[in-house]
Formats: sequence, C-alpha cells, structure tokens
Amino acid sequence: MNMQAEEPTSKEKILLAARNLFGEYGYADTTFKRIAEKSGMALGLITHYFGSKEKLFVSSSLSVLDELYGELQEAASSASNGLEEVLAFVEAYLNYSVTPGKDFLLLVRCSPYSDIKSDINKDDVSKMFERLILDISEMLARGMEDGSVVDCPSVKTANCIFATVVGSVRTRLLSPYCPDNYYEEVLHYVRRSIAK
Repeated sequence: MNMQAEEPTSKEKILLAARNLFGEYGYADTTFKRIAEKSGMALGLITHYFGSKEKLFVSSSLSVLDELYGELQEAASSASNGLEEVLAFVEAYLNYSVTPGKDFLLLVRCSPYSDIKSDINKDDVSKMFERLILDISEMLARGMEDGSVVDCPSVKTANCIFATVVGSVRTRLLSPYCPDNYYEEVLHYVRRSIAK
C-alpha cells in the first residue's frame, strides 16, 4: 500500500513559515511579505486565515506549544514513578528545544518570560505554560505518594523546576559559553533537588 503524506493546506504552509520566521527574526522583523515569500502563499491569504500579525504570532506559538505538550506527555507517560515522570518531562522539554525543525526559538520569543515589549496578548500562551507547571506539580505529588520524591510544596517546587528549565534553555540557546553537557547537568540538578 502506498501511503503518501498529505500536502499541507495553504493555512498550514503559512503557519509553518510563520513559526520559522518568528523564531528566527522575532516579532518586529517578521513581516507578512516574508511569510508570503517563505510559504509561497499570497499576502491576502495570510490576512484571510489569521487576520493580523499578532493573531498569527499567537497561533504560531500555540502550534509549537501543542506539539511540545504532546511530546512531554508521551515522554512522562512511560515513567515508573513520580520522580521519573518529572525527569522524563524535563528531558523531553530540553531535547525539544534543540531538535531541528521544531521552531523552538519561537517559544523563547513568545513565552511569558520573554522580553517582547509590545501589546501582544499572550494570555493563551501563558495559560499553556501554566499548564506545564501544573503537570509538573501533579507529577511531584505522585512522586511524594509513591515515595520517589521528597516532601515539598508541589506548586512552588514545580515553579522552581520550570524556571530552571526555562533559564537553562535560554542559556543553552543564547549563550556562547554553554558547556556541551549542560542539559545533562540540568537533569542531574533536578534529580538531586527532588529525589528522596
């Protein structure tokens, strides 16, 4: 049986081009013209499907976050206890950030931790990041129940773990002085911090 991948729709082509360009150039330097050229679609289609640059930026960000979230859930689902769930989740996040073709730099630019100085409404993006923190908190709670994680305030600890991950990703992607095994050290640090 010959199973061919379906050709992306015009809307999907625009979204993929936008994800890549917003990640590479940032919000200010990504134009509808650049997106049209990269996607091979007419300028009018971008407005037709997404309305405004802000809406396309948020849609692009949510698209990357949805993919990331699916991979995080899959990674954590095979863990045997709460500690291993947290570590699998963190490792999957770190790996996703350096996997070619994932457009992760867009998340660096659009996250609630970014330095974008605009009136972009990032509420939906912020909610997705909050969901990631809640997931870590629930994993920590399961770890405390199964005895793999030290007793800790799960929500505060989840926030600390996520801040560590976000800071580590920014260091890995944006610093010229990051050691080669940096993500391995981050995982060891998280393990040491929460393992019982």
